[in-house]
Amino acid sequence: MISRSLAIGFAAGFVVLALAVALLAPRRLAPTIAVALHGTPLNPPKVALDFVLLDGRARPTHLIDRADAVTLLFFGYTHCPDACPLALASLARAYRSLDPERRLRTRIAFVTVDPKRDRPAVMRAYAAKFDPHIVALTGTASELANVWRAYGVRVDPSKPQVGHDDTIYAIDSDARVTYVYPPDSSASDLASDLRVLAR
Repeated sequence: MISRSLAIGFAAGFVVLALAVALLAPRRLAPTIAVALHGTPLNPPKVALDFVLLDGRARPTHLIDRADAVTLLFFGYTHCPDACPLALASLARAYRSLDPERRLRTRIAFVTVDPKRDRPAVMRAYAAKFDPHIVALTGTASELANVWRAYGVRVDPSKPQVGHDDTIYAIDSDARVTYVYPPDSSASDLASDLRVLAR
């Protein structure tokens, strides 16, 4: 039979051993909580093809600049009565609400779906009404058709009000479309997401 003092010794030793294991064992870090963004994620992301079009000063300009952490790409036209000005106004407000560092890492690209009317100077003047930092891009009908096709934008130019898809695309620095947004996204939602995407 084990004496009482020996049993107490065993119990005390067990407690000491358990404490040592608990103290010396590697601690698990708390799991990182993913930030919920307002955009719809694309999983897996889509490849964002680059194209060279004309900016508002008729200079050849790349659609995507990999120096930017995020590009928000929107297709529209200057005679659009509703969705286009709404989207551009929200994009401009979201951009202006960012801190200077994130603004430097954010690009807003506006590509026309109406090449007949949207010449470079027209695009420049229209985009500047919202924010002069918006990169307004145009080109020939055939050049733009390639861009529309690459991004799955359907365009119906048969009427004065050009029918077109009006999704906003978020493109990362690896040239991938990672999130998409509806044109009526609020400036506050877009700005909240840009603070994460433009890090």
